[in-house]
Amino acid sequence: MRFLDLANVPVVRIGEHELGPGATVAPMAGITNPPFRQLCRELGASLSTTELISCHALVYLHRKRSNRGRKLGAKILSLIEPYPGEQPLCVQIFGRDPQMMAEAARIAVGEGAEIIDLNFGCPARQVIKNGEGAGVALMRDPQTLTEIARQVVQAVEVPVTAKTRLGYSPSEKNAVDIARRLVDVGVQLLCIHGRTKDQGHSGPVDFDTLAEVVTAVSVPVIGNGGIRGRADAEEMLARTGCARVSIGQGAKGNPWIFREVVGGSIETSLSERLATCKRHLELYIDWIGESRAVLEMRKHAAWYLKGFDGAAVLRGRLGQAVDTKSFLALLDEVPVGESPPR
Repeated sequence: MRFLDLANVPVVRIGEHELGPGATVAPMAGITNPPFRQLCRELGASLSTTELISCHALVYLHRKRSNRGRKLGAKILSLIEPYPGEQPLCVQIFGRDPQMMAEAARIAVGEGAEIIDLNFGCPARQVIKNGEGAGVALMRDPQTLTEIARQVVQAVEVPVTAKTRLGYSPSEKNAVDIARRLVDVGVQLLCIHGRTKDQGHSGPVDFDTLAEVVTAVSVPVIGNGGIRGRADAEEMLARTGCARVSIGQGAKGNPWIFREVVGGSIETSLSERLATCKRHLELYIDWIGESRAVLEMRKHAAWYLKGFDGAAVLRGRLGQAVDTKSFLALLDEVPVGESPPR
């Protein structure tokens, strides 16, 4: 099966929700907020997920009504806010305590979540806490991981999905066992990053183990890791039998990758990149306000312009952008008569 033969792409359903043929957007801390999700969905992504949210943060938000008006409460609310018209809203949560994860899932659903995604794959130090915390560290504790999934499935009426890696290290690849456990307790879809925690976001993706997971379970499996273009998506689907692919790192500064995967234009001119960067900023301001939007858009601007002449100089000057006017002035200095980077 070729990924771009859209008529033959198998239907993927998560509860009452049906995914389109495109790649999904992998959740990324500090990246997959409402403006970024909206851009990716408009360009062909079939599903997007919020950045990972601590179960403790959601419980804090809920236990005192006054917490919602505090600075931390406002930040938490912004993380689970949908962009206008977002459907379904998929909220990813992480944590190690099964009861608190179940409570957090109920809170997220009360705030509008239509799918709950469980993070068992994040390798970030502050999440895994030296291999004894949450995220991918839970793959070392299958019983706790399974109990978290069981209690969350029982706590909410919306579909529950989960993301894992292949294992914590090359000698601890237990993705097949974990996948079976998750499906047995009611998880309806799995997203598997085809690397271990030790690999982070680099190194070869293990297609063989991904294929074993696909064969081992009855629910759809989405493959993740190393997707930088349409050819990578096709290779993963062909070699693993995954129902879809998920793109994270490859979408930074390149939301057009979702258009490419579904057969659209591959090339992006510098003028298109600049226009999208400006629109991204507008969406960001509408979502969170000018001061924070300009600050956080600096990294996105650097990614949008990567590979063009003068990009390094511009990155060095982005620290001067303190408001919308100065941010746009910097972008307007970029000459637009160049070809797309290779």
